[in-house]
Amino acid sequence: MIWLAIILLIIFVYAVFFLTQFNNIIFNRAPVIATDKRIIKKIISDLEIPKRATVYELGCGQASFLRLLEKKFPEANLIGVENLFLVCLFDKIKFKLLGSKIKILRQNLFKLDFKDVDLIYCYLGRTIMEKLTAKCRRECGSGARIISCVFSLPDFTPQKVMTIHHKKVFFYQI
Repeated sequence: MIWLAIILLIIFVYAVFFLTQFNNIIFNRAPVIATDKRIIKKIISDLEIPKRATVYELGCGQASFLRLLEKKFPEANLIGVENLFLVCLFDKIKFKLLGSKIKILRQNLFKLDFKDVDLIYCYLGRTIMEKLTAKCRRECGSGARIISCVFSLPDFTPQKVMTIHHKKVFFYQI
């Protein structure tokens, strides 16, 4: 009986995930796509941030960027921002069990305040990046950095563009 409940729960979770993905595509939102860990490792290997930097991973999904960043910068203030309830719930449980200090916020990224952010990492769709450009111009303080996988920030000139495992990664400084 317990196995049936577990199987039904797994089927339910996958169904919700696929319906959410379909909904995201229909309404031109970013689908849940994880960044290849090899890409993240390369980004982090070249990265230097202040000891207690505030770092946001927007649309964090499983917070892969923050998990690897936590190993190199354990004193950083690491915040994952995700709008999907189940993804946030699973992340919060997972990080609690792992003893991680990564904080997960279930929030629309456009309702966040970026004034104290040191670094933003994102892998979002083109439409969201267009909206994010205006928000970053208004709110990010001088010296804040943005790293975007695949999609650039329109009207911003990247400091550097790297191609890592066939994906472009854009590096910006405000």
